[in-house]
Amino acid sequence: MRRTGIGGSLILAVLMGGFLGGAAWAEPKTTGIAAYVKMRWPGAATLAPDGTLYFVYDPDGIRQLYKVSSGKTQKDAVKLTTFPDGVGGYSLSDDGKWIAITAAIGGSEQFSLYLMDTATGKLETLFENPKFVYAGPVWRRDSQAFAYRANDESLADFHVSVFDLATRQSKKVFADKGHHDAVDFNRDGMKLIVQRSISATHTQLFEVDLASGERREITPKDEQWTFEPVGYNFDDSQFIVNTNYKGDLQAIHAMDLRTGAVKPVLSDLSGWEVDFGVLNEDRTVLAVGVNEDGYGTLHLRRTSDFTPVAGPKLPKGVVGNVAFQGKFMLYALDNANTPGLIYKWDLNKPDASSVALTDADTQGIDVSKFRLPELVRYESFDGMKIPAFLYLPGDYEKGKKIPFIVSYHGGPEAQYRPSFNRAYQYLLARGYGVIAPNPRGSSGYGKAFLEADNYKNRMKSVNDGVWAVKYLIAQGFTEKRKVAAWGGSYGGFMTMAAITEAPELFGAACDVVGIVNFETFLEQTKDYRRKLREVEYGPLTDREFLKSISPIHKVDKIDMPLMVAHGLNDPRVPVGEAMQIAVALKKRGVEVAELYFPDEGHGFAKENNRLLYYEEMAKFFDKHLRQ
Repeated sequence: MRRTGIGGSLILAVLMGGFLGGAAWAEPKTTGIAAYVKMRWPGAATLAPDGTLYFVYDPDGIRQLYKVSSGKTQKDAVKLTTFPDGVGGYSLSDDGKWIAITAAIGGSEQFSLYLMDTATGKLETLFENPKFVYAGPVWRRDSQAFAYRANDESLADFHVSVFDLATRQSKKVFADKGHHDAVDFNRDGMKLIVQRSISATHTQLFEVDLASGERREITPKDEQWTFEPVGYNFDDSQFIVNTNYKGDLQAIHAMDLRTGAVKPVLSDLSGWEVDFGVLNEDRTVLAVGVNEDGYGTLHLRRTSDFTPVAGPKLPKGVVGNVAFQGKFMLYALDNANTPGLIYKWDLNKPDASSVALTDADTQGIDVSKFRLPELVRYESFDGMKIPAFLYLPGDYEKGKKIPFIVSYHGGPEAQYRPSFNRAYQYLLARGYGVIAPNPRGSSGYGKAFLEADNYKNRMKSVNDGVWAVKYLIAQGFTEKRKVAAWGGSYGGFMTMAAITEAPELFGAACDVVGIVNFETFLEQTKDYRRKLREVEYGPLTDREFLKSISPIHKVDKIDMPLMVAHGLNDPRVPVGEAMQIAVALKKRGVEVAELYFPDEGHGFAKENNRLLYYEEMAKFFDKHLRQ
C-alpha cells in the first residue's frame, strides 16, 4: 500500500505501534522549525551552450528539474519534470539538446532512465523497471550517445552499456562481476573509461575500445589504491585522477596512457586531501577542490603544464557544484550562515566579481546571524586526536551546562563539513549545543584514517563517538544525561552503538535509517551493495563478529528514550532494522517513538515528511533533555 503526504505517514506510524507515544496528531505549525525546514535553494546546476540554466529545486516540496532561459531570473523558472517522487539526477548533453534523467518510486533508488528533448520538453521512457537500476549517464562528446550502468542481467552486478540516440538501442560494453560505472569518453568517442569499485580505498580504471570490445586496465595492476576519475586531458595522452597512489592523502595525478606512469602534478597543494577535480569542455583547465580540515577551497590549473590559473575570490566555506560552459565556470559555496547559491564566473575576466544565478528562500529568517562552528580536536580513548565542529548558542555563557546533541555522520566513508545546516541552527536557537565529530573511518583525512575503523576495528570508531561526549563534559559544556545521540544511516548505527557502550552519558537518542543488526542488514540490503559493505563491516561468514558489534544484542543496556525514523522503501538499510530495535525495547518497557514513511527510502526527500520528522524530533529532544 502506497500513500503520499503527511496523513499517510501518520497512519502507518500508528498502525505500527503508536505514533510517538500515541500523542494526537495536529496540523504541523507554520512557525518554529517549519520555517527552517522550508528554507530552500536550487542545486545541481548546469549551464547549456545557449545560456539556459538547469537545476534541481523543490518549491513544491518535491525535487524536480527546472530551467531558466538566458536573460531570465529564478522567478521565471520553468518546471520540466513532474515525477511523483522527484528526480534522482540528470545529465545534460554537451550540445544542450538532450537530458538523461533518472527517477525512482518512493525513494527506492531503483532508478529508471528517461530522455528529454530540451527543445520540446518531451520526455521519453528509455528503461523503466522497478526490479532494476539504470543510472549514472555519461554523455559522449558529440552528444549522440551516452553510457550508463545497469543491473538488469545480475542484481548483484552493475554492467556498463552505451545508448545510441540514432538507433535508440543499447550495447553492453563492460560486463563483469562487481560495481562498475561509466566515467568518460575520449575525444572521438571510440574509447570509454570504466571504474570498478571494490572498496572505499580500492578502485580500478579500465579503458574500453568500443569498436573491438577490448579493454585494458590503466591503473597499476595488483595494487590497491583509490583512483577517483577526473577525465581525459586535452589530447587524450593522459587520464587525470584523484588518488592516494603510494601515499596517504588523495591528490591529483596524471596517468600516462602510453607508459602507464602515474605522477603527482600539484605538489603545491600537498598537505591537504583533494576533494574533486573537474575539467572544462576542451580539457585545458582543471578545477581542483581541496579539503582543508573540512572547509573546501578551489584552485584552477592549466592541464598543459598544471600551472595556476587565476580563480574567483571566495569566502571561507565549502565549495561544490563546479561545472564549466565555454568561458564560464559555475560553482556553489556555502557555510554555516550562507546557503549554497550558484554563481557564474568568467574565466576571461578573473578580476570581475562572480554573478549569483540563484536565490535562497530563507523564510524571512536572517541567516547572516546563524552561528559559525569552532573546529576542535579532542583526545579519544587511545590518544588519537579526533576533529569535530562545535556549535554553541549565541547567548552561551562559559561554564553554563546546556543540553547538547552529538550528531554522527553517515558513510562511514564520509565527513561532516561546516556547511549550511538548518536543523543545527534551529537547535542552537532553542538553546542546544551541537557537536559533529569526524571519528576514525571518516574521509578527508587520508587513507590510514579512513581505514582505521574497518572490520575488526569497528568499535574504535564508536569509542571516538563516545569520547566526544566525554570531551563536552570535561570542558564544562554539559553534563551526563543532558546529551542526545543523533545520526542517520551509519550515523544511526553510531547512535545506537554509543548508547549501548556508554548509556550513562545519554538522556535520549534519535536513530534515522540506521543499522542495528549487521547480520540482517547484510542479508537484506540490495544485492549490489553487499560486497562493498562487507569489506567495510566484515563478511556474513563471520557472524560472531557481526553479532558482537550489533546494538540489537545489547538492548539490555539501553535505558533512555529512543526515537526511530525510517522510510519503508529503503534499499540500503531496510526498515526492519528500525522495527526490530523498537520491538526489543518495548518488550523491556523502554519508551520508543516510531515514525515510518511509506513514500520514502534512505532519507526523507519530501518536504512534508521532513517537516513532520523534524517537528517530532524537536519535541522529543525538548521533552527528554529539558527536564
